[in-house]
Amino acid sequence: MKVVIITTEPSGDYLGYHLIKSLKKLKPKYKIYGVGGELMKSTGFKSWINMHNFNTIGIIEVLIRIIKFIKLLNFICNKIKKVNPEILITIDSPSFSYRLVEKLQMLRKKRTKFIHYVAPTVWAWKSYRSKIFARLYDEMYTLFDFEPKYFTKYNLKTKFVGHQIFFEKSKLLKKQKILCFLPGSREVEIINNLKILKNIIKKIKINYPEFKIYILTFLNHKNIILNSVKNLDISIVTNFSNKQYIMKRSFLAIAASGSVTLELSKYRTPTIVVYKTNFLTQLILKKFVKVKYASIINIVNKREVIPEFIFQDFTEKNVYSEIKNIIKNNFIRKKQITAMNKFCKKMLSNNQNPSDLIVKNL
Repeated sequence: MKVVIITTEPSGDYLGYHLIKSLKKLKPKYKIYGVGGELMKSTGFKSWINMHNFNTIGIIEVLIRIIKFIKLLNFICNKIKKVNPEILITIDSPSFSYRLVEKLQMLRKKRTKFIHYVAPTVWAWKSYRSKIFARLYDEMYTLFDFEPKYFTKYNLKTKFVGHQIFFEKSKLLKKQKILCFLPGSREVEIINNLKILKNIIKKIKINYPEFKIYILTFLNHKNIILNSVKNLDISIVTNFSNKQYIMKRSFLAIAASGSVTLELSKYRTPTIVVYKTNFLTQLILKKFVKVKYASIINIVNKREVIPEFIFQDFTEKNVYSEIKNIIKNNFIRKKQITAMNKFCKKMLSNNQNPSDLIVKNL
């Protein structure tokens, strides 16, 4: 049995890594092919291309690099045709994923089962994608329990499995005087966010010298960050295990909106969410996005559990003021942690390993 797994971003690499581990445990005779990142490759998986080729974000950035993306799409499409797998699993990256499987429907008609893992956020924007995914896929697995209804109404077999982050057991550690900054997972995002974050870091170093500051990132982004924060005495951490340890120990995290906020919730680390993009993407998102919040913990709770500074609200003054409030006021921290406790209990399907659930259903 041949399985192809395709993911183009770090959050998908994490899920793909655990999916491969479950495949090797439960279906050891399956042969695995596809595209993934460093975590997936650590299992012995050989990626057809470097996942960092997809290192972009936002509508405008994608348009600028459209020719490159078409070439990558066609290359991966041809690789899948040659393998001719029994199962194709795409993880997250909805815009890329549906365009890929749209070109491969002839395989689906013959024998290949098409599965998508991580539902597109149709509840936030571009709700028409529910119909597209229902037409192109055989099955879908979701991270959140409120998502299946958006796809089952179009007769797509959809199951809530929960998020792998919350299944992985992790001891809660005592917080230390550490502030960690997570500026994002993509190059453009990091550059945009650091323009403001570096000035905040300077203020913290002057006014709160007792705090150790870390920036957590990926190895391929280290030089970008070094250039952005040169002359500042900051530790930049790229090792996966070390990043996890620092997140667990941090008194406070300042993080770009994304899946890392789930991990910070798991570690009960108080968090401030920030996000900056180019002006045109910002205008488009403001017009079409249907939810009030950016981070999933706030969306699920329907209120601002963790403070968010998005687009024009993401200013040096606003974020630094909130950092001061959280450092000074322990009640604010405790309130966040209490909300995180409740949130984390909701995030698993019957306390089962999400990757195992998917593999057992293959």
